[in-house]
Amino acid sequence: MSDDLFSQIFEMFNQPGPVNLRLAGEVARHMTGDRQPVDPWAAEEFRELTRLAEYRVEQVAPFAVAPASDVLPVDGREWVERNIEGFGYLVEPFGQMVDVSGAGPAAEMLRPLGPALAGMQLGTLVGSLAGWAMAGYDTGLPLRGDDAISYIVPTIDSFIAEHGFDARNVRLWVALEEVAHRAIYRVPFAVDAVVTRLGSLAETMRVSPDRLTELMSGMDMTSMGEQGIDPERLASLFDSAETRDAAAELSGLLGLIAGYRRLLVERAAEGLLPELEQMIGARDLDRDLGSQLEGSPIAAAFVSADDIAAGRSFCLEVERRFGEDQLASIFVREGRFPTAAEIADPVAWAARVLLDDLD
Repeated sequence: MSDDLFSQIFEMFNQPGPVNLRLAGEVARHMTGDRQPVDPWAAEEFRELTRLAEYRVEQVAPFAVAPASDVLPVDGREWVERNIEGFGYLVEPFGQMVDVSGAGPAAEMLRPLGPALAGMQLGTLVGSLAGWAMAGYDTGLPLRGDDAISYIVPTIDSFIAEHGFDARNVRLWVALEEVAHRAIYRVPFAVDAVVTRLGSLAETMRVSPDRLTELMSGMDMTSMGEQGIDPERLASLFDSAETRDAAAELSGLLGLIAGYRRLLVERAAEGLLPELEQMIGARDLDRDLGSQLEGSPIAAAFVSADDIAAGRSFCLEVERRFGEDQLASIFVREGRFPTAAEIADPVAWAARVLLDDLD
């Protein structure tokens, strides 16, 4: 290995902050590949559909729907470059997962391993999502630092071509989903709840430097984005009952939020999208990033079709049993999100939350 190549690798790993964003960007850009052309005139149609979606969602939501500052048609590569830092908060709690407390004099040299591991996971997650998501909040995750709505046009066009749905109807449906999810995450405590559960997950994941060194042995350090870490070896580091429980809590919350978004969209789209159920069904069949995220410490941050279905069912059952106002209260009053177990048992949620209202 030449001194120059060694210096490049050292520089890539020795980056400031809790997350190695440079490494994250390298991995994500490798996964998205080259830029794809996007018709600049698409912005006009998406802007029109977004404003319609904002109006329709506000009619059915229990909270205000603030207009997006801008509407941008992009490809996956541009979406990554605009948003990789905005998703950095997802892995910040994992930047300290490498426990160097017993490493003695080597602690400072080993300290960058945690941020590097967090950066690789961030790059893998965002790179995977860039090839699948139709828009920013379609990921199911809060997006920080960008008030614009970005539509990933090649993904939308591929979905239209594959399934044969009316193009304008698909674009309106994507706009409704994006506006609804964005509005939910503009409720500050919704984002705080996601960050808290991410932190709880990270607390269950601490690994010694020697275990991490063993994990990384045999990796080609000159092609991180191409090979990464063996997912089975990575998963073996974090397979514990505590981690599984914390991951279930995060997945449950994200599924609840996505399920409520789906409910809002179904109501906002009434009379507009006759193929809505078929479009949702086709999209749910595409929800499979398991092979790309297998073993990732933040795999629970990807919202599955099962998570969404469970969240939607919970919302409908709360509304049926306890009324529309009690359902709305979950998203307008802090401290009322269900636990993972309560999503499967709305009565248990009511026993905890609604009885507290009587005190």
